[in-house]
Amino acid sequence: MASKIKPFTTGNLTVQWAHLHEADTKFGDDAANHSCTVIVDVELQKELDALMKDNGVKKINGMRVDDDGNTLLKAKSKVFVKENVKSFPCRDAKAELTKAIAYGGDTVRLRLAPTVLTRDGSMSLFLNGVQIIEKKPYDGAASATGGFEVTDGFDGSTYEEPTASSETTTVTDENMDEIPF
Repeated sequence: MASKIKPFTTGNLTVQWAHLHEADTKFGDDAANHSCTVIVDVELQKELDALMKDNGVKKINGMRVDDDGNTLLKAKSKVFVKENVKSFPCRDAKAELTKAIAYGGDTVRLRLAPTVLTRDGSMSLFLNGVQIIEKKPYDGAASATGGFEVTDGFDGSTYEEPTASSETTTVTDENMDEIPF
């Protein structure tokens, strides 16, 4: 049995990665969940340290350090997966439900439910809610510039693909030494 602790709401955090648009089924339907990974700031780290100390916990599940040295926290939820809700419901800055979903780079506040697991005495922080404070414009592959800025150089707007050539070269034993590979 797990020991539940009073849920809390974080301050503003930057999303590193979110899987809120649909359930993550990478490890099968039985393990499906929605998740949000945020960069842990100084305030949240202090809060997590206090939670660990107050509950005699040495490890929080879902925490790791990325290649850039940022401490990341991944919080998950299965609640809406079990209810067959495709997207995890997010709230806007006015705490109203929105159809918007948090993605990398967005600023959010998370509602987290800490639970001490009896199997190993570690703590998991379950995702109870996401509030989008600031939505960054999406600049991925679907944007007008694909994430690139305009520079001088090749203009592909008039480029036409070459048509098949009627010339063919037959490779024989005599011309085999002329092939460049």
